[in-house]
Amino acid sequence: MHSLAPSLFLPFNADVPAMPTIDELLALEQMGEHTFVSGNLWGSPAGSKVFGGQLAGLSLAAAFKTVDSSYVARSMHVQFIKAVVKDAPVVFKVAVVTAGTRFISRTVHAFQKQALVMQTVCNFLVEQAPDYQAAYQYQKPMPSVAAPGASADCPYLLDPQGFPHEFPAKIWVTEMDSDLTTPGPPRQRIWLESPDGLRRTAQFEQCVVAAYSDVHFLRVIVRPFGIRVMPPPEKLRKLVSIDHHIWFHQQADLGKRVLVDTWCPRLGNGRGILQSEMFTHDGRLAVTIVQEGRIEIMPAALSGRLQPKL
Repeated sequence: MHSLAPSLFLPFNADVPAMPTIDELLALEQMGEHTFVSGNLWGSPAGSKVFGGQLAGLSLAAAFKTVDSSYVARSMHVQFIKAVVKDAPVVFKVAVVTAGTRFISRTVHAFQKQALVMQTVCNFLVEQAPDYQAAYQYQKPMPSVAAPGASADCPYLLDPQGFPHEFPAKIWVTEMDSDLTTPGPPRQRIWLESPDGLRRTAQFEQCVVAAYSDVHFLRVIVRPFGIRVMPPPEKLRKLVSIDHHIWFHQQADLGKRVLVDTWCPRLGNGRGILQSEMFTHDGRLAVTIVQEGRIEIMPAALSGRLQPKL
């Protein structure tokens, strides 16, 4: 995530304010030619920062508003420049980079209080590969992971950081953030699903994928040191996204459960790389995600723990 603001672990309460839907969080109002604005920004109720996944989804949504409905996204590349706060709208300005027939690109610059806060390159295509190409394709198999509810001993639990108390997504995890104080390997596998179960247009579904792609991401980096991120301990000075890249291989229906397999191959010099793959419920590799995070841990945090669990 793009913020270290602590999450609230609340029991269900009818007095909790209604959560916005994912459609509302990705809605944009047009201000002018290729210029759009969003004032419905989401972040942890206990903090002031906006969730980076929502900003990625909004950037893609803004770019989609400048292309024909026949195009789908093939990749997007986000650079977070400054933290975004919830108390001011964000303006997205889209520029045409290439205007071909099958492959086209857009850049999106996001501004808050007249300051540039993020920039994104979005690449699109019309999927019309010749039929004979169908004979030349393959993918890695989906990991063999028990789906929530598949058996009585299934290790997955519904995370209270998701629907209905915070972010509009159903999130199944094997470890809550409160359990992450024991060192473990820098890897996690979670299940995600849109709580309304709706099937959306191909373009908007990709915006939802972009928004969901940042869920529970950065915590994998510090997993070997037994440091939780929600709420952050004092020794964790900084843990933020600085780059976020998504490749869309094929459509993923978030109205049905998807498996997100994430690992960190390297942490060093205050920067960690995360790699992630999103599989559909029927085993198709739909999305690849790579993120770079910036991290600062107080030196005392590593005393007596020089050999992380990998």
